Amino acid sequence: MALQLRRGTNAERGAITPALGELVYVTDYTTAGVAPLFVGDGATVGGSPVGASSLTFTGIAGNVTPDTDSTRDLGTNTERWANAYVDDITVTNLVTGTVKGDVQNAAGQVVFDAASGSITANITGSVSGSVVGHVVGSVFGDDSTQLVDGANANISNINNVNFNAGPNTGLNEVYQINVDTATNLVRIGHATDDEFPRVAFIRQKAAGAIGDTDAVGRLQFTKVDTNGETFFGLVSVTPNQMFFSIDDGVHGFAKFFKFYKTGKFAINGSSPNEPDAELDVDGVAKLSPQTNAPSNPVTGMIAVADGSTWDPAAKGGTPNPYPAFYDGTAWVAMA
Repeated sequence: MALQLRRGTNAERGAITPALGELVYVTDYTTAGVAPLFVGDGATVGGSPVGASSLTFTGIAGNVTPDTDSTRDLGTNTERWANAYVDDITVTNLVTGTVKGDVQNAAGQVVFDAASGSITANITGSVSGSVVGHVVGSVFGDDSTQLVDGANANISNINNVNFNAGPNTGLNEVYQINVDTATNLVRIGHATDDEFPRVAFIRQKAAGAIGDTDAVGRLQFTKVDTNGETFFGLVSVTPNQMFFSIDDGVHGFAKFFKFYKTGKFAINGSSPNEPDAELDVDGVAKLSPQTNAPSNPVTGMIAVADGSTWDPAAKGGTPNPYPAFYDGTAWVAMA
């Protein structure tokens, strides 16, 4: 005499709630991919599988589908499946953890080489974090304007280049453009025919006015050798003057020449004061003796005659040489 249990297909089992202790036999458990026997607890729809931990799923002819979306898990953080061999995986949320091995695209091409860490693929969207290595190809702006021409190694259509604050600030911060050899040049040109380039130094001040003696732009010249890094040359521009100086190791930058906005020119004058004359020399001026009269002289021109080959005042070599002034008609001795 046989003992017959409640039985039916897996679909039928999923539509009932077996009573406490009631056994249910699934007639199509092989194709359904479920345990053949379930036991009820009076509350769980379909009951709970009997001996599920020892089930062997082989030759499943249908889908293995959870009874509810995004609720059931496959393994846990402490009880993991060893290996999974699948054809395709579609992930709609996150992949968490380490991905080992190469990643290929649909054409079988390796887009991520695990050995070298290289990515060979098109990336759409934002890349957050550092990119270490070579980025091959062109770079385009949000409006599809080409910024970097990868084929010809050109950078174009750049409106601003901002150097953000690094480990230092102010004059101690260094941003450097290098060339390979002394014969290489950094050239600033214009791509349009018969146009000339422009380089502008801009000082901005949100509140208040920039003073007449405030530097607006500077060119600094620095040497680096066994003595370290030494700043020795300076070209500085303020709203009033252009200033040229070299640190001679004794006077610092106190020796200079400057061109003032009124057209006055000073050598070794007191910076930032305006020169007292159109030419203001704080020191000794030297004019080399000339052996011939200057070509096309104009009124007010001063020259030094050698007194021998060129002797406009007929001094006969005494004194020799002497300064001469052109009065508009002839050269007149000044001494």
